[in-house]
Amino acid sequence: MQITASLVNELRQKTGVGMMQCKKALTETDGDMEKALELLRKQGAAVAAKRADKAAKEGRVYLIETADKAAAFELTCETEPVSNNDDFVALAALATKAVETQAISSVEDLKNAVVDGVKINDRLQDVLVKIQENIDFRKFAEVKKVPNSVFGLYSHMKGKIGVITELAFEGSADEAALKQAAKDIAMQAAAFAPVALNDAAVPAETIEKEKEIARAQIELQAQQTGKATKPEFVERQLQGRVAKVLKEIVLEDQEFFMAEKNPKKLSVKDYLQQVVAKQLGLTSLKVVNFIRFERGN
Repeated sequence: MQITASLVNELRQKTGVGMMQCKKALTETDGDMEKALELLRKQGAAVAAKRADKAAKEGRVYLIETADKAAAFELTCETEPVSNNDDFVALAALATKAVETQAISSVEDLKNAVVDGVKINDRLQDVLVKIQENIDFRKFAEVKKVPNSVFGLYSHMKGKIGVITELAFEGSADEAALKQAAKDIAMQAAAFAPVALNDAAVPAETIEKEKEIARAQIELQAQQTGKATKPEFVERQLQGRVAKVLKEIVLEDQEFFMAEKNPKKLSVKDYLQQVVAKQLGLTSLKVVNFIRFERGN
């Protein structure tokens, strides 16, 4: 079958792949459009497999908010310029539309979603063939909106870090002021990288690891001073040191970082309740959820 320019252009419009690659695919499939599409997508999978060992630490974290949820996903690539590439940006836009309009709960759901007649994973394979880099959706998470709550979204350094916070409140207040408070807490999380919302949410293995580190420090200090520490004092020191670490890694226990708004150096939890809730005339205001994604981690 003759491979005409219009046929090649049609395949290019469907995939975004270069003219020469489209012509080659059509030639190998004797002009069969569907087989050519399948071939190009198989080649995309081959590119992904071939470059799987290449570090994909660039890319962007994308944040989405709708009336009933907020979500984040990470789309990675190998080099920073690719994250500004039109095809990369268009792929992210397609994924964003899927999250906005469909029930997505995982990376696999996102890849299998169909938007405007296009399966996102198929478009990903097209982009892989065209760009020839390790590109993939790495992470996805969402927060469902609870009654009387607002979301705060904050993107740092063009998507290097993306944070979503959800504040629940009791009372009535200006939504813009509430959303600004939620964004302030999102900025806090971006800057100070909490691992959990509260003490109860800290993974048990994290606490045990901190105890091991604290115990080793206490034992080393005893060796250096030649003074053994009584077991009951060791346990007390362990609890004190772990509590200090928790204040650094638990969002609601961290000191709220905006000094001009927090001259009393209150924790996030106390700042929201004692300062913001009071200013807005609310009975209560607290963080109930957060997502923090950092590119490449």
